[in-house]
Amino acid sequence: MKDLRYWQEQYHLAGFEYYPIGGGAQNVSYANDDAILESLILHILPDFGEHGDGILNSNMLTATLNLKGAKQVVEGGLEFWMGISKAESSNAKWQGKNDTMTALSQDPSARLRFPVKVFTSSIVLNELDKAMNKGRAMIKDFAMTLREQANITIKNQFNSAWWNTSPGALEPESIPKLISDDPTAGSIGGLTRSGNPYLQNKVYDTAIADIGSEAGIADMERLKIQTAVGTSVPDVIIMDSSNFAGLVGYLSTQMRFRPTDRLAQLKIPSIQLGDTTIGFENLEVLGGANTIQAGFMYGINSDFIKIKTLRDGNAIWGKQFERIGEKLNKAVFFKWFGNLVTNTPRAHFVATNVSTA
Repeated sequence: MKDLRYWQEQYHLAGFEYYPIGGGAQNVSYANDDAILESLILHILPDFGEHGDGILNSNMLTATLNLKGAKQVVEGGLEFWMGISKAESSNAKWQGKNDTMTALSQDPSARLRFPVKVFTSSIVLNELDKAMNKGRAMIKDFAMTLREQANITIKNQFNSAWWNTSPGALEPESIPKLISDDPTAGSIGGLTRSGNPYLQNKVYDTAIADIGSEAGIADMERLKIQTAVGTSVPDVIIMDSSNFAGLVGYLSTQMRFRPTDRLAQLKIPSIQLGDTTIGFENLEVLGGANTIQAGFMYGINSDFIKIKTLRDGNAIWGKQFERIGEKLNKAVFFKWFGNLVTNTPRAHFVATNVSTA
């Protein structure tokens, strides 16, 4: 009588794999089972959280920050706070050999406080939809349609939020809010910008007549140096799509065009110029999504801007469908708890008058 190991080997040689009941990989069946449509949708939902960065890698800004290690998952907390050094220590001095050393209590930093923002979504499955789509072919088609609809919507809404000029009370911080074209007005992280230079990013409103030229590139490099913190300079530059095209055309003519390799693998257009990653935000958007303002160029220092999320809400889908009241609807929910934060606003810049020939 052949033992179990023999039959396992025979299955393997025949091109199959044997799995004991209750263990190993299992394929999703498309049989006419009442719960099969729910199981299939759960099976094909994209994992944006612990095991993947589907949302972060779907647009230039967050993909670049993610690649540069500017994503942080936090175990908990009522808010995200970032300390910012606002003054030098008055205890440091030159003195005579018999003078008394200064030893005063110091308050070296202020705290920028960013509340945790909540983003949710759901895939709803009505009992009638389930009954109408129990057929072998229809089940998979309907499930894929629901998944794609949710997937595209979530990514578009995240991208739109990053470029919202005036985020609402429930929305996360955005690049135009953190890197303001009016940096002495309003507040950032709960602190008033006016009268506090350490909270004010640089604004360059002098015309950069042609970003696709040596003069335009020189202006861009000059802005990086002027906003340097020590030797750390803005290493991510984002401009509108028209100016980006002008820069690509110039560098291509000069045989100097080179994309950022890791972003190219994600099919995200980019330029690697020295230590700077350059990308764009599209001006031609559909559906009223927020986008970059024409003629603007943002310089971001990835050392001082982060995407922070709570681990228990790190862009994850639920594991099962939940009944909605007494209706025929059931839903699986998506949740993200986080915000876009900075701890040194002066490390960034915005140029407001950029064009290309």
